[in-house]
Amino acid sequence: MQSLYKQSDNASKSTNSFLRSAPVELTSVKGYDDFQQRYAHAEVSTVLKEDHSIGYVLKNGDVIATVQGAALANLIELSRG
Repeated sequence: MQSLYKQSDNASKSTNSFLRSAPVELTSVKGYDDFQQRYAHAEVSTVLKEDHSIGYVLKNGDVIATVQGAALANLIELSRG
């Protein structure tokens, strides 16, 4: 698989740390499901904003992913069922 971007060799350690810690954006149902499987061993929870404009995946109180698009629509539908 080809990477989406190439990081220069002179990137600082803090830049690399930041990129690893930035929240993931989940927009597809498959992507959300794959992400949940990846974190099945950890205690994570998904919280939807009251107005259903966005969702957040939390681990130890930290946002590790945002949920939007088809993934968000699917979660809203599941919450109504």
